[in-house]
This record gives sequence, C-alpha cells and structure tokens, in this order.
Amino acid sequence: MFIGKYNKSVIVTYLGVLSTIIGIYLLLGTDKVHITLATICLMISGICDMFDGKVARMCKNRTDEDIDYGIQIDSLTDMISFIAFPMLILYGICRAFSVSLCPYVAVPILTLFTIAGISRLAFFNVNAALEDGPVKYYTGLPVTTTAIVFPLLYLLRYVLDANIFVSIYLATFAVMAFLMVFKFHLKKPKANAWYITCSILAVIMSAILIYLRLHK
Repeated sequence: MFIGKYNKSVIVTYLGVLSTIIGIYLLLGTDKVHITLATICLMISGICDMFDGKVARMCKNRTDEDIDYGIQIDSLTDMISFIAFPMLILYGICRAFSVSLCPYVAVPILTLFTIAGISRLAFFNVNAALEDGPVKYYTGLPVTTTAIVFPLLYLLRYVLDANIFVSIYLATFAVMAFLMVFKFHLKKPKANAWYITCSILAVIMSAILIYLRLHK
C-alpha cells in the first residue's frame, strides 16, 4: 500500500528523525528560541543513530533489500539531523543573542560544511556496499560527531561573550568540514563500550545544560 519500510529494523532511525523535527520546531516554531532543548534533541538524534544499526542487525530474516534500504535511509536521516539541524541551531543562537553573521564568511563556511557532509555520506554508502565484513576504521570524520561536538561547544556560551562564542561556533563548522573529507583513518570504537559511554555522556550533558538553563 505504501512505499518505504516501516518495520522495527528502521524504527530507531525514525525516532531520531522525530527528535530532530522537535528540535527544529523548538528553534523556528515558537516565539522564544529554545536552544538548550534543541541541543538536547541533537544529542538524542545522535543516540538514535548510534543504536539504529544494532537494532536493525538484531532483526532476523532481513533481506538484501532491507539492508540496502537501511543504509540509504540512515544517510538521508543524517543529512537532516547532523548537517542541516546543527546549522539551524547556529541560526537559533544568533537569533537568541541578537548576533549577526557576516554573510561573506558564514555562507561559504556553511556551504563547504554541507558539501563535505553529503560527500562523506555518499562515500560511506558506496564503501558500505563494497565491504564484506564489519568496518574497523572510519575514513574521515563521521557526520554524526556533530551530535557530540556542538553540545559540548554550547557550554562555552556561559563563559564567553556572545560574539566570540558565535565566531567559535561558526569556525567549528569549517574545521569539521575539513575533517569530514580529509582522508585519514579513525579506529572504530568497540560497540558496547561506545554505546555505554555515549549514553552516559548524553545524560550528563543534558542534565548540565538543563541546570545551566534554569540557573543562569
């Protein structure tokens, strides 16, 4: 009846999309910009992305079509959650702090970040189809690292001048764009330890951000 797949093998991916859409609404859909909550949504999207592959592999009787669909839908989701969404958070920060970006600097940096991100995802998709076994190394910085880097970076807003903070936040997009397409190998962490570490870090970061939001 419908095109696409909506079984349990992709449900975690779609939950990540839901978190991203809620975060975007918190930035654009209300009179007040809720940057802290949007940043937490970015982390939740990152956690969903981390677990979606594990959940999919636990599903028995997956066909080759199911596997290929999962690879494609994961990358398309990453484009929204970890490329577009962080840029919207930057827009929300500028709006909340009444800081203007120089278009001659911001537009080229964000364009390069977007191109680097989608190039990294396309590279991953092509190589995922060629790999016979589990991947041991990442080539280039995964786009999902934005779900770690930008929430940590957001803590600087409480200790820096707004203009300096925004400048650093924007510059980080340029650094990440370079690292996404720079051909270096990054060893893939052990799955279980990585899942536990990132989940604990996300909970701690969320608690810190909420505390600072309520007391600053």
